[in-house]
Amino acid sequence: MTVNENAFTSCTPDQTRCRRTHCVPLFLLFILLAVSYANSFKGTWVFDDYLNITENTRLHLESLDWESIKGTFYGARGKINRPLAYLSFGINHYFHGLDEFGYHLVNFIVHCLATVFLYLFIFRTLHLPMLRERYSDRAGSIALLASALWATSPIHVTAVTVIVQRMASMCAMFFIMSMYFYLLGRTTPGLYRKIGWFVLSAVSGAAALATKENAVMLPVALYMLDLLLIQGATKENLKRHLPWLGAIFLFLVVMAFVFTNPLAYLSGTAYENRYFTLRERLLTQPRILVHYLSLMLYPMTDRFALVHEIEISRSLLSPWTTIPAILFWAVWTALGLFLAKRRPLAAFCLLFFVVNHLTESTFIPLELVFEHRNYLPSMTLFLLVAVAVMALLRDFSEKRLIRGLACAIIVVTVAGQGYSVIQYNMLFEHPLFLWYHNAEKAPGMSRVHTNLAQAYIELGLYEEAKKACLASIEANRYQRKDLRYPPLFNLGFCYLQTGEPRKAIEALDRAYAVDPSRWPAALEIARALYYLGEYEDARAVIEEILEAGYDHVRIRSLHCLVLFRLEEYDAAAESARKAVEGGGDPAAYKVLGEVHAMKGEYDEAVAMWETFSEKRPRSLEAQFALLRLGRLRGDDGLMRRAAVRILFLKSEENLSWEDMFDTFTADPDRDNVVFRGDPREMKPLVVKAVNEAVVM
Repeated sequence: MTVNENAFTSCTPDQTRCRRTHCVPLFLLFILLAVSYANSFKGTWVFDDYLNITENTRLHLESLDWESIKGTFYGARGKINRPLAYLSFGINHYFHGLDEFGYHLVNFIVHCLATVFLYLFIFRTLHLPMLRERYSDRAGSIALLASALWATSPIHVTAVTVIVQRMASMCAMFFIMSMYFYLLGRTTPGLYRKIGWFVLSAVSGAAALATKENAVMLPVALYMLDLLLIQGATKENLKRHLPWLGAIFLFLVVMAFVFTNPLAYLSGTAYENRYFTLRERLLTQPRILVHYLSLMLYPMTDRFALVHEIEISRSLLSPWTTIPAILFWAVWTALGLFLAKRRPLAAFCLLFFVVNHLTESTFIPLELVFEHRNYLPSMTLFLLVAVAVMALLRDFSEKRLIRGLACAIIVVTVAGQGYSVIQYNMLFEHPLFLWYHNAEKAPGMSRVHTNLAQAYIELGLYEEAKKACLASIEANRYQRKDLRYPPLFNLGFCYLQTGEPRKAIEALDRAYAVDPSRWPAALEIARALYYLGEYEDARAVIEEILEAGYDHVRIRSLHCLVLFRLEEYDAAAESARKAVEGGGDPAAYKVLGEVHAMKGEYDEAVAMWETFSEKRPRSLEAQFALLRLGRLRGDDGLMRRAAVRILFLKSEENLSWEDMFDTFTADPDRDNVVFRGDPREMKPLVVKAVNEAVVM
């Protein structure tokens, strides 16, 4: 691209004075962000954080050698994906483990840097030759207001506070850095300085692309910046730069095949796991983009949610808002093109929003709506607002009342947005807060009830979890077809926890029918059969899982218990050993301990039961078993230790002997392999043994 370089030699104040000018605005922005996002550091892991970070062992770096670092590049799906974002999580884990504070600190720093570079980009843009006569005297005020409005918009909370959405915020940070450095390269005299800025722009652009795929639109954004705001959208410039457009188009096509499979989208096969088609997605997205705009224009906390309930557009007339939304964006885009020559800044702002929504709001079969997708596209929208506000203040410069009122509205708006950010961040302090709120906002979406149920399960509130699971199943609106499985599985799990194995089997059968490849559903069916005493049926289910190639410590643990109940002790011991080798499930140690005891191998039996006791220190069963083993091998010390532990557990719970046996009988794990009969029959012996141990 060519342009008169001399036109830029005076497009900004001298550098020293310029840097001093920026100090106060940037300090104010930092204070504003620090206050607004102070409570974001209390946020916990939610939603996609688990799959991408806490459960992604590739990121759990113990050292910073090349092999470990390279492993983070493969993300959560076993292929190179957003390597820079995942590397940042891996480094976080190296220094902070899974302590959320360190991750939130990095997210906050990323948001601050994105705000700083947005401010600098706007300030520099307003000093371009095409714009400086109109805007340069108010460039600092416009840049500060636009950046403050953007940075405090509650629509960005999920991009900043949800840890995994660093992918969105860090990509946008590098994106705006690249644009700013490109602008410096285009407006700075001197060949070597230009090269330096262009190199920084290219490096930042590559970093953005390595963070998230929607950075592929950076060449388009840079082309619009250069054409609209630096050279001017004349016919001559358009004709002269047709090769650049061709190069950009070729780049986008190549990136489409690198990151995705466009042919699968066009054929519809990529939508097989969705409850909407490509056509329905394209019809629905204009309405979703209007919804995003409404959230930015009316940013009340109650309107925001992690999962939104949006009706799918099945045709142009269903719902009726589909056509108006399509027309709205057609007019928006046409207006941007129409203003390209007359009002290039407005044109750039309008088109920037549309262009940067193309990757996530068109044919790629992503979930329909997420607030964090606006983090990058909205950067220029608030510039439009700031320009309009400053124009209003200039036009009414003689009327102090109106100016004062306008300034008050600005302060209230920014403060109100900051307050909404604080309120919104409070929901992320615990998954229960977040999903309870989301279930109220989007009651027709199954996923919110599924996640609410999971939050209840983690708190041990199984009755509430069952209600949430049933609400999810009744809503029957899932973002992906495979999401029908979790509420059914969780419902079955909750029925097991509340002592309703028949209902559990019914729910788990439905879950297994949805996805037969998920062995945990079959395993829980076997567990329910085990609780019902139907050991042969339980064994058949477990061995079917094993024959299918799934060999997990949880499977082996239940398998050894079932075989023990069937009195196949050698087979039970063999399965228990495999469970121990696979990770040491506590139940396996019990089985091994009891099999050794039955064979008279008391030392081995004590070792197994002691190991189990260490893993389950509050288990009465372990102490009864050790007490008995102490008697069998004449070990007074072992008897004494077991007796003291029994007395401690009894007194800690303030139980009578009868209550203690009742508690023992009602073992929630139902895997008591020692006392297969009624433990009350052993009461006199136990009491006597305890008393003897105390006397000793």
